[in-house]
This record gives sequence, C-alpha cells and structure tokens, in this order.
Amino acid sequence: MKTDLELDHFYFSDDSYLKEDLKNVNLKGLTGGKLLRSKLVQYMGEIFSLGEAEVVKLGRVVELVHNATLTHDDVIDNSHMRRDNPSIPALINNKKSVLLGDYMLARALHELSDFNNPKLTAELTLTLKDLVEGEWIQFENTNPYQITTTLYETLALKKTGSLFRWCFIAPYLASTPDHKLYDDLVKLGEEIGIIFQMTDDIIDFNSESKKTYGLDFRNNNLNYVLHFVGLNHPELTKKFLQLESMDELTETEKTYFDAAIKLAKDRMQKKVQLCRDIIARLSQSADGDTSSLSEIESLIDLLQTRLY
Repeated sequence: MKTDLELDHFYFSDDSYLKEDLKNVNLKGLTGGKLLRSKLVQYMGEIFSLGEAEVVKLGRVVELVHNATLTHDDVIDNSHMRRDNPSIPALINNKKSVLLGDYMLARALHELSDFNNPKLTAELTLTLKDLVEGEWIQFENTNPYQITTTLYETLALKKTGSLFRWCFIAPYLASTPDHKLYDDLVKLGEEIGIIFQMTDDIIDFNSESKKTYGLDFRNNNLNYVLHFVGLNHPELTKKFLQLESMDELTETEKTYFDAAIKLAKDRMQKKVQLCRDIIARLSQSADGDTSSLSEIESLIDLLQTRLY
C-alpha cells in the first residue's frame, strides 16, 4: 500500500483563516521531512490489516504532532533553518509560530476524533505530555557533560521515543480491542525512538553527515556522546564548555571523543538487539501479515548508518 498523506493540502482546512494568511509562506520546513513516523504507521497498519483511509488519518496525525513540536522547538531554540529551508519562526514570527504549532495539534486531535476511540486519544495525550516534559528536561539541563545516563535516556524517551511509541500502538489500538501485544509494541516504539535520538547525537560528530559538524559541541547541547565525554573526563568539561569549535581540541582530547562515540554506539547496539528480539516475538504472535516487520528491521539498520 502506497499512502499519500497529502500534507501540502491538509495543514489548513479550506475555511481556515490561517490558510489565507499563510498562502504565500514557504512551508517546506513542515512538509519536506522524511515522513519516517507515518511510514511506521503504515507498516503497522499493514500488520494489523487497518484500512488505507484509517492509515492515512493516523499518518497525518503523527506528522502534524511532529511538525507542531518542531515549530515550537524552533521558537524555543531560536532556530532559523529547518530541513534545509527557513524555519517557520524565521518566516513569520515567534508569536504566530506558537499559534501555528497549537493549531496543528488541534488539527491532529480533531482528525483523531473520527475514530471515536478513547484509548487511542488517551495515548496521544500521554504522548503530548511526554513531549512537553522532554523539552522541559532539555531546557533545564544546560550542561551536556553533567547529565546522567538515566536522565539522558529519560529525555530521549520523552522527546523522541514517545511519538515513535504512538506510531506502533495507534494502528494496533485502532484495529482491535485485543491488547495482548500492547506492551511489546510500546517497548519497540520507545526503543526505536531512543535509537533515533542516539544516532542523531552520534552523527553530530561525523564530518560526512549533512548536519553541521560539531554543532552540539559548539552550542553545548545535550548529546549522548558529550555525556560519555563528561563521564570519563570530568576534569576537562569546564574547558570544553568554553571552546567554540572541535578544531580547538588537542589530538589527545580528540581521542576522548572517539572513545565516547564508541561507547555510545555500543550502548545503542544493545537497544538494537532488544528491538530485534521484540520483532522476533511479534512475528510469532501477531495474527496479520507480519512481512512489514522485516521493513521495520531494515529501517533500524538504516537508522544506524544514516547521515542526516
């Protein structure tokens, strides 16, 4: 099933005042993403024999929520670029950007109401709560070298894993009242989301990636690699916080970062194996077509090697 979410035409209803006001604004920062989350919804919809119309609705919901959070994040972080395009705050202003993010969340909840499924709605509101808490944790912890492993993984789960979790359980909850696979699907979604966040942090230190090399280091952003650097070399963190570029590191200090990257990848591999174990269980216990599970497994492999 090839699903077109028609996002270019969906963000604003025909009678929306926002549609008229923003008709000349370049919204590619919203519609130009990889649509990874809606692809996961599609895979899970195929596994649980969900109709295409329902898959499209759930896919739009998850992309609306994702883009709403990105719009709010760009306001908080004062970001001027998103997906190689000007960010929404750069195109309009912060106040309108906050309202636009709120509008997208409202559109998502309105779309979801068509399912008349309280459990489905409750799971999305839980996800929204987690997303806010994740952003709050990030805002309150400004030293990437001091964050604990537990707090980092809590942040990754809430900031990223929570919406991935919803991608896995939403098609399931929409297709059946049987919740026997619920716990495995929750865990799989959360772990894949954490893996996604870990790889995002790791590629910040890959000069071949499409991200700005060393940006998290320069801005002292919370980052899994920087966490391990601080854990192993706390005596150097004050110096690192004051540096402007990775180029200012000594050759010895660069080896500390290489070692931290290896530690981060090793920890990530444990989560990858956990995901493979869950997928193996699901392939035995799910009643529908489980061939899409192999697509999800391939996606996990792709996440580990991505450069953007």
